[in-house]
Amino acid sequence: MLLVPALLLSGCGDRREAHLERFLQPGDGGQAAGEQLDVFSLPGDAAVADKINTRPFREVAARLGAHSYRASVHFSMSSPQGWVSLDETDHIVYARNGDFSVNLENDAGQGYQAIYSGGKFFLRNRHALFHPRGTIDGQHWRRLQEAYGGWASIYRLFRGRLGFVKGKLVNHHGRDAVEFTIGLNGGKPRLPGTTEPPPVPAGVKKYVYPIEPTPSYRDRWRDRARPVKARGRLLVDADAGAVLAIDFQGKLLIPANQDKPEFTVAV
Repeated sequence: MLLVPALLLSGCGDRREAHLERFLQPGDGGQAAGEQLDVFSLPGDAAVADKINTRPFREVAARLGAHSYRASVHFSMSSPQGWVSLDETDHIVYARNGDFSVNLENDAGQGYQAIYSGGKFFLRNRHALFHPRGTIDGQHWRRLQEAYGGWASIYRLFRGRLGFVKGKLVNHHGRDAVEFTIGLNGGKPRLPGTTEPPPVPAGVKKYVYPIEPTPSYRDRWRDRARPVKARGRLLVDADAGAVLAIDFQGKLLIPANQDKPEFTVAV
C-alpha cells in the first residue's frame, strides 16, 4: 500500500524552535549533497523536476543542515466493492552532526520511533521498548528515508504527468524559496509504473519458502492509473534546490481489469 502526503512541511533553520538548539553542533553526517540544480528551470525541464521532487533525505540533509520535518499523510482507495483509507504522521528532527530522531505513526495502530546518536541506533515499534540495532547494513538510513519519502512516492505515482507553474519568490523560515503551482500537464506517462521485484542474490539457489509476487505487482495497477485531479503548492529552496513545503491533493482512476472493478486512489 502506497503512502503519499497531503501536507509536507520542513522548517529549516528556525531559531524559534528551542528544541533544535541543542542539536546545532558542528559536524559532518557524511552525506553527499548531490548536483546543483537550477530551481527556476523546474517547470520546463523534466530532469530537474524529477531530481528535485525525488531527492533522497541524505542529499536534502547535506544541503539544509539541521532542520525538522513534519508530514501528514492521507491515502484512500475506493471502488463499488468497498473503501479503505490510512492516515499517517511523520516527524523527523535532524542534527547538524548527523544525529536524528524519527517518529512515524498511523491510525491503524502501527508505527515506530528511531533514534540515531553518537553512532548508535535505537529502534522501537509503537507501544514497545527501545532496542539497540546495528548500522552496518544502513538500517538507520532506510528508516529515515521511509519517513521522508512520501512526496517522492506520490510524484512517481503520477509518472511525470504533474505540471508546475512558477510563481513568486517567498521567505520560508528565513530561507528564500520559489513558489510553484501544481496541476496536471496533460502529457503521457514518462516515468516507470510498477517496479520490478528485487533480483535473487548471487549464489542463492533456493529459498525455504517460494518467492511470490505481491498483489500490487500482479495487478500492475500503477501502469494503468490515469490522473484525473492534481492541485497544490510547492516551495523549493532557491539555493539548495530542496523541497521546503508542499500542500497537495490528487486523484487517479484505475480502469477495471478482468474480474476487478474500476477504482480510484485519492491522496
